[in-house]
Amino acid sequence: MPIFLWGYALTEADINRNFIYGLLVLHFLIYPAINGVYAYFDGRKGVVYGLRNVKPASKFTLIISLLLLFVGVYLSTKINTAYFGVVISLVVLSFLFSHPSTGIKTKPFYAILTLALTYGLLGFIAGWVCAFDLKSLLNPFSIGGALSSAGFAGGLYTLSLVYRISEDSNLTGSLFIEKLGSAATFKFSKIILLVSGVIATVVIAAKFTLYELIGVIIYFLFGFIGIERFEKNFYLQKEWQNYKTVVSINLTNSILLSIYLIFRILMVNYLFID
Repeated sequence: MPIFLWGYALTEADINRNFIYGLLVLHFLIYPAINGVYAYFDGRKGVVYGLRNVKPASKFTLIISLLLLFVGVYLSTKINTAYFGVVISLVVLSFLFSHPSTGIKTKPFYAILTLALTYGLLGFIAGWVCAFDLKSLLNPFSIGGALSSAGFAGGLYTLSLVYRISEDSNLTGSLFIEKLGSAATFKFSKIILLVSGVIATVVIAAKFTLYELIGVIIYFLFGFIGIERFEKNFYLQKEWQNYKTVVSINLTNSILLSIYLIFRILMVNYLFID
């Protein structure tokens, strides 16, 4: 949700119908659906979405996910053409990533690139086009926002999968994180998150208030401290403990950034912020 909100916040537009519908379609239909499709093709057992000893996703999961996708894609046509195009692109990329025949999710470079484009770049553009057209995206600050979104998605998504290569994990060779390894995962995530954070900070410095800039810098610093602490504890913890750490990082990041961005969008809407 933060990436969609980040895209919309940078437009500095008032809250409109497209924003509400776009937010609901993407986060309550499209994202849950593509996660369900991924779970089906992944065939993951053990620790899945916070539950232990979970059986692989069934065909029922796939059917429900496809129904949600159909509804989501249909409703996206009611928003605007650009949003529909983003949704179609997102669905296609997610299928390419999920289906084992493509081999994308087993190759680090292609897997991370696909995740960055799917959840980062397209998520940002989805928020942007709820206010403006694609042509208006071609300016330095919106491009910076889009690039930072891709970097954050690629870095955080990669980091969130590191629990699957814990000391007691059952490795299957079916996911890129196993080839990347824990040391490279932490190193890559920290580098890409640092670069993305710098880009986002520059955009905020140019577009938002000084108080917001200071707050975001402090938030990023605490975030990096948290990742450093996770890396130190990773090798001492079991898969279940590492999974809980990953969930904590993701939830904290998502909730705090979403609250901030929703608050900012509301302030712009009611003219408390120019």
